Order: sequence, then C-alpha cells, then structure tokens
Amino acid sequence: MILPKRVIIIGGTHGNEWTGITILQNYQDFLKNKFPELELEFIFANPEAYKIEKRFKDEDLNRSCQFLNENRSTYEQKRAIEIQKIIQKEPCVVIDLHTTTSNMGNTLIISNENAENLTLAGLVQENLPETKILLAPDLLKKYLISQSSFGLMIEVGPVPNNVIRPGPLKDSLNILISILSNIHNFRVGISEVEVYEEACDVYYPQNQKNELTACIHEDIEGNDLIKLPKIFMAFQSFNGEEIQYEANEEMYPIFINEAAYYPSRLAFTLCRKIIKNI
Repeated sequence: MILPKRVIIIGGTHGNEWTGITILQNYQDFLKNKFPELELEFIFANPEAYKIEKRFKDEDLNRSCQFLNENRSTYEQKRAIEIQKIIQKEPCVVIDLHTTTSNMGNTLIISNENAENLTLAGLVQENLPETKILLAPDLLKKYLISQSSFGLMIEVGPVPNNVIRPGPLKDSLNILISILSNIHNFRVGISEVEVYEEACDVYYPQNQKNELTACIHEDIEGNDLIKLPKIFMAFQSFNGEEIQYEANEEMYPIFINEAAYYPSRLAFTLCRKIIKNI
C-alpha cells in the first residue's frame, strides 16, 4: 500500500462551519512548513455560502457531485465541477474539514472503503484514541472526498453553526496534523480497525403537512455513538407521548438532532460497530 504525497485540504464545504474555514485562513503556512515533504493544496470550497453565513447558497455542495451529469445550473454544481477537476488532475489524498451540531466528538469519516483509507484512519486513531471511525459508503460519489480513491472527512462536534469554539478548533487541527504525519510516514502495521458502519436512517414523526410532531427523546439526546438497546425511546411527541423505536440489533446513533438535517426530517442514523480486517 502507498499513498500519494499530494494532499488537498478542503474547508468551508458548508459555509456555516467556520472551524475548517479558520484553519484554511490561518494555518496554511504552518502546515506547509511542518510537512515540506507533502504537496499541500488548499481549497475554500464554498465562499459564497460563507458570505451569507449559510450551509449552502443553492444546494448542499457535499451532495452535489452525484449530479455532475445533470444541468442543474446551481452555484454548488459549478463549484463541484471545479473542485472535481482539481482533485482528479493527479492522484491525491483529500481531507475535508467539517463540524456538526451533534455531540459526535472527534470522528473520521471514510466513504471509499479501501485498505489505504482504513489504515490511515487506524493510524490516526492510534495517535488520538478518542477519535472514532465512521464508515459511510458513498456509492453515488456525492461527497467531495469520494472524488479521489483516498480521503477522509474530519467531523468534530458539537459546534453551533457560524461559531468558532477553541476546543473543536484545536481537535480538528490535531486530527489534521495526525493525518498528514501518517501520510508522510505511511506504514502497513494495522491488521484490523474498529468502525461504526451506517445501517439505517431514522426520521422525525410528522403530520400530513410535513410538520414535526415530536422531538428527540431526552434519553438519547447528546448520546451519539453510545450503544442503544434494541428497543429504546427515540422521540417525545408534543402532546407528551413517548415514542419507541425497535431495531433488529443493538446499534449506535450518530448525528442525533443535527441542525442541518431538519429540512429532510432526518433525526439520526443508526450504525453497527464492527471490526474491519485490512
């Protein structure tokens, strides 16, 4: 296994996630000086969304790559085409910096399940044991990291939108430094890695007008990546009713009550914790 020395670091894919933007605006010289052996490139993915302090201008840039063959005429599709061309010019590792309003802690997301990405994430986890690894298969290649065979998303939370918090900023930078260090000194020394693999999405209860009729239950609010029993209280309705959810197995929730997912009514996603052999 070998990884390219060309590394593209993306921030501001979502214009209201200011941690990655702050790293792009303030740490480029520091990172280039710290890793002169790597060919570092930086992309401010969605400056127009940043200007208006929103997640996106027309559509979610981190979902736009699946529509590149369609004539959508959106700002994000234009940026997706431009960014894809940069990524695919030569082999590279793509690192996309994100934050979440959910209590996800420090998480690495893999969309292309290959030995290199699993090994790289596992090496980072060796350095920073509190970092979780999430496997989010992306068959449609909608994510920016999916435009290369090699790439990781850094997801740190909770962080409110349009806010910079010192702890998540420090954590994001430390994870990024660990990734770059392990790209430079890439080694095959891990035979397996523990990951949380996305299994199914769970949506908020709604009425016929697509209005929410319940919120997240207090028992699971803030408990991202905590093992749940097969039957658990998922929601509490606005009339006081507690609503159960029944799964086929014990699972782990992620992105609980994520602000960005309210338009789609996605409440959380359930994952299996598994061991992946490399």
